[in-house]
Amino acid sequence: MTERLPQHSESNNRQVINMDFLDREANLYHSSKEVLKSHSDTIDKTIKDNTKTEVEAVQTAIKILNEKVEKIMETDFVKDKQKQIESSQKQMSESIKKASDAFFKVKTYILEKDGLTEDQKQQYIKKLYEKLMDKFMTKEEKMFFEKLISGGGGLIVMNGGDIKMKGNGLKQLGF
Repeated sequence: MTERLPQHSESNNRQVINMDFLDREANLYHSSKEVLKSHSDTIDKTIKDNTKTEVEAVQTAIKILNEKVEKIMETDFVKDKQKQIESSQKQMSESIKKASDAFFKVKTYILEKDGLTEDQKQQYIKKLYEKLMDKFMTKEEKMFFEKLISGGGGLIVMNGGDIKMKGNGLKQLGF
């Protein structure tokens, strides 16, 4: 491949660059690529051939572990705990739903209350919101919740509940 490309020098004289070296570099590249693949395959095969016993032992151990976990999950003790978890999740969801309904009912009452300025209404709504947050969430949960809703909303899960919130976060709450 003798390719001649014009090259401008400082004196604007035309020079020709010999591109023959690219054939050599391309051949070296392809040769190295083949060696790399061949050696990688050899290493993989060597590892597989020399660890068959250990791999089988690990697979057997995993099978035994899975069988034991299945047996444990079928015990009355675990089944009872699972029912208690489901009951707790249901109660949490119901409590959050009731608190949410109460929040929006009181918020509507505040917004419709005559004699309050818009600023006063927003202050009362904020106090109501903070009171509910303090009653239902830990400090860490509140920080996570507020960070999540300040970013525009998203899915919120509280201790396994299924409360969802989408949209403009605090704007939906009246802030």
